[in-house]
Amino acid sequence: MSDTITNSSTVDENQTETQSATTARQANAKSSKSGLYTIVWRWHFYAGILSAPILWMITITGAIYVFSTELSEWRDQALLNVSPQEERISYDRLREIASSHAASEDLEGMVVRSDPAHSVFFLAHIEGEPGNRADDQHQRIFLNPYDGSLLGTRIAEHDFFAFVLKLHRNLMLGTTGHILTELVTCWGLILLASGIYLWWPRGKKNAGVWLPRIKGKFYAVLRDWHAVSGFYLVPLIGIVAITGLLFTQIMGTGFNTTIKKMGHWPPEWFLTAEAPAPTPDAKPMTLDQVVPLFMEHSRSAEDAVAIRFAEKPELAHKAFYMIDDDKNSLRTVSVNQYTGEKFSILDPPDLPFLYRVRLWAVSIHMGKIFGMPTKILAMIASLGLLGLSVTGIWMWWKRRPTGRSGFPRAPLPQSLPVWGWALIIVVGVLLPVAGVSILLICLLDWICFSHLRRKNAV
Repeated sequence: MSDTITNSSTVDENQTETQSATTARQANAKSSKSGLYTIVWRWHFYAGILSAPILWMITITGAIYVFSTELSEWRDQALLNVSPQEERISYDRLREIASSHAASEDLEGMVVRSDPAHSVFFLAHIEGEPGNRADDQHQRIFLNPYDGSLLGTRIAEHDFFAFVLKLHRNLMLGTTGHILTELVTCWGLILLASGIYLWWPRGKKNAGVWLPRIKGKFYAVLRDWHAVSGFYLVPLIGIVAITGLLFTQIMGTGFNTTIKKMGHWPPEWFLTAEAPAPTPDAKPMTLDQVVPLFMEHSRSAEDAVAIRFAEKPELAHKAFYMIDDDKNSLRTVSVNQYTGEKFSILDPPDLPFLYRVRLWAVSIHMGKIFGMPTKILAMIASLGLLGLSVTGIWMWWKRRPTGRSGFPRAPLPQSLPVWGWALIIVVGVLLPVAGVSILLICLLDWICFSHLRRKNAV
């Protein structure tokens, strides 16, 4: 009888220990998840706060520049539109007129369209400081092709949309600005990923998860619109951000170097083509002979045909065809300035694959891959990211305690699991600029934590 009681007691103790161990594991798991959530929330918060000013600049300028073609054509109607007439002035005479209005003697090219109601403009190259090509300028001289009258001139680098593009690319801070915009773009992707983790339902009801609430406490409604709209916008914003990284200072340069190393960079795509050596008695063709040869390859009235004049006897005239500044529609044709022979005709499908990826990336990033529908999507991505940043800052400002910053507290060091550290390493490798910033932040956090620990010990 005593043995039975003893055995029963032992079984009860074992069951109690098992239940205690299970409870402890569940508590530890819950604590680990809670600690991980705190870490992700803290990084999401600080990334959103610190990147906000530059992110706002990038998104606002991006939303504006998407419609640069439409806005500039509406603004420049007096320069671009003319009344068609029966006879046109010869292109050679237009070149002489343009030279008389040019700010320099270097008239390097012209832009024409098959649309008879469109003006012709010539491009004059104005050199800046010697050895500094970034200081060079380009003057556009708009002429009426029917009477030769000057419609106006404009410096391309002084255009409003050129200013917007510089702000978008480098904040007008040169290389430093390029790196800052790349850093913020990388952190924008990290914000999207961490935002998805924070949004994850975890057994929550539909309200505030799949559909934002429109009634209730203001903070709760604001949080819903921040989190739920962010979830739906992630694919769109992610595509625009990732394609933009292919043209940044570090990742973009690395991508271009890879293309060149693999032999996928076509040197003849942009460089002036060389033509066979002319005979001693050969005479250059007139523009009235050359321009029609180029116009034979124009695809539509919207096709802007930019002709670069041959600068030397051994070079050819070269034309670039592009619709709506879409690099994925770019076509090049070269013409021998003496014989009129057309050669080096290249369309995007003729290019190496990796270089085509580059063209697709810039067209997707600018919303020009499928015309107006993708422009609207690109604008939504820009303004959506701006809205997420603004509502995030608004939420912090609304909830911060009076007289305090409201910044989240530092979690325990052991809160991050091993796979979390592995993920950080992977992100740091894939996004090197963000990786360097993560190292600096962790170092600064460790220094501050060590200082506070020593201070408390004293």
